Amino acid sequence: MAGGNLSPRQKMINMMYLVLTALLALNVSKEVLNSFFEVNTGVVRTTNNFSSKNNETYNAFTAAAELNPVKAGPFRDQALSIKKEADALVDYIQELKYNLVLLADNEVFLGQYTDLEGEVIEGNRTELSWNDLSKEKKKLNIANLSNKENREASGELLVNSGKALELKGFINDYRTKLIETAGSNDVLKLNINSALSTSDKRLSGQSAKISWEVYNFEDMPSVGALTLLSKMQSDVRNTEADIIKLLRENIDAGSLKFTSAEAIQIPTSTFVLRGDSFRSQIFISAKDTTQDPTIYVGDYDSIGPGQYEMVGNFDTVKVINGKGMFSRRTSSAGLQNWGGLVAMKTETGTKTYPFKGSYLVANKTAVVSPVNMNILYLEVDNPLKISVPGFSAGDISASFNNGKLVPTKKNIGEYIARPNKKGKAQVTLYAKVDGKKSKMGSVEFRVKEVPPPKAKVQFASETGGTMMIDKMRMVNSGGVLAELKDFDFKGVRYVITSYRLTGMYKGEQMKEDTKGPAFNDKMINVIKNTKSGNTITISNIKAKRVDAKNTAVRALDPLVLEIK
Repeated sequence: MAGGNLSPRQKMINMMYLVLTALLALNVSKEVLNSFFEVNTGVVRTTNNFSSKNNETYNAFTAAAELNPVKAGPFRDQALSIKKEADALVDYIQELKYNLVLLADNEVFLGQYTDLEGEVIEGNRTELSWNDLSKEKKKLNIANLSNKENREASGELLVNSGKALELKGFINDYRTKLIETAGSNDVLKLNINSALSTSDKRLSGQSAKISWEVYNFEDMPSVGALTLLSKMQSDVRNTEADIIKLLRENIDAGSLKFTSAEAIQIPTSTFVLRGDSFRSQIFISAKDTTQDPTIYVGDYDSIGPGQYEMVGNFDTVKVINGKGMFSRRTSSAGLQNWGGLVAMKTETGTKTYPFKGSYLVANKTAVVSPVNMNILYLEVDNPLKISVPGFSAGDISASFNNGKLVPTKKNIGEYIARPNKKGKAQVTLYAKVDGKKSKMGSVEFRVKEVPPPKAKVQFASETGGTMMIDKMRMVNSGGVLAELKDFDFKGVRYVITSYRLTGMYKGEQMKEDTKGPAFNDKMINVIKNTKSGNTITISNIKAKRVDAKNTAVRALDPLVLEIK
């Protein structure tokens, strides 16, 4: 597993493999087995990264062969031959991994196991055989393994059926092809032999050796076998990267000639939230100071391997000392994507290089908050305007811990809050950051009752601070009303539930109580027999809201009316 001038990456993978196999020989706990699946996920991620970088190198082969087919063509053909072998081997191992999980769990989750809330994504579950899967699903990662401790599945699938022996033969054929391609590069050949070794193993304290397939898969927990297969895929992609890198170094025709270099940093985002990480790529950028490139900004399309052209409307950027000076006035908030092509003349023709980027535009916002006025009214549609600087309203969501919070015009951040109990309420805002829901903060409100109304008798008028009314008009008014003045929320209605009327009737003071807003017969007699200049007092007035539940009965101020 070790030896030779190994790269740090290969040393890390080999060390992980040794630790894994050592631990799996022990009676490990479930927690350890669970951690092995996380190791497997990390190995798969590394393999995918290898694959992406290898594809970039293959694109470079294609571009070089297009520019100079005589010189670069043979190397491209060799590289594509390696790619074909590597792809076939990785796909075969992927089939073994799928069948291993299917045998252990009777089901396989492809792509993703749970959503952001931790709920299992049932739509990603399948019980189909490998041959019945679509091409797209065969490319998805295995997202879960439940029976990690199962020790029968790997032996039954890989050892007893001869699949591991077949895999061993494929690895040997692939290793032979890579060593032949490496030629006289002894260090590279040593690394390939180490990474793709299928030799028999000798257990500690035993003289006899056991076969590679039995050593790796007999009586092996399913999670261990799965991780070992993923590690083999990673070794295939790693050695593929090493060998095509060697082939790529033999191609120099059509390369750009640079006269200077400088350090460049490109942030992944120009807008970072407090508590999040600022990320940036840092690298050396080379340029030819004897000629300026032509830079276009706009949409572009591929017209062939390594070839691109602008489409639709696009801008040409002013270039000073080899650098494009691009500026664009922003018109809308949110994440803005941009890109284009850089065209550079070479000895074999003009080459185009695509680029992409993004930036976050925030509205100019002035915020003035009346701290003591953060009030919501009970059982009322309280309009709220919600925003998070730097994010469009469509990327913002909100939660409410006291009643309902309903968007009315979410695209511009307008909501209605309707609390259902007195005390306090909290609105919490979330925004999508890198595709994930992130909490942006909370705002606390006090929840109060709607202010009480004023008692009123229709047709009464105020003169010099005294309420005046004609007694017959008072009779015709029908009763006492509850009027809510200077309250800007629509739909709030109070009704009188009870009150007492006090007045002079035939020389004696009469007091009459009633339920509801209307005058009863005794009250009407009191009003009709009250002399001009006397007063009628309406007291003990109670009112209740009829537009909402769970609201208290309110006591209103008394009403004194002087009879004209």
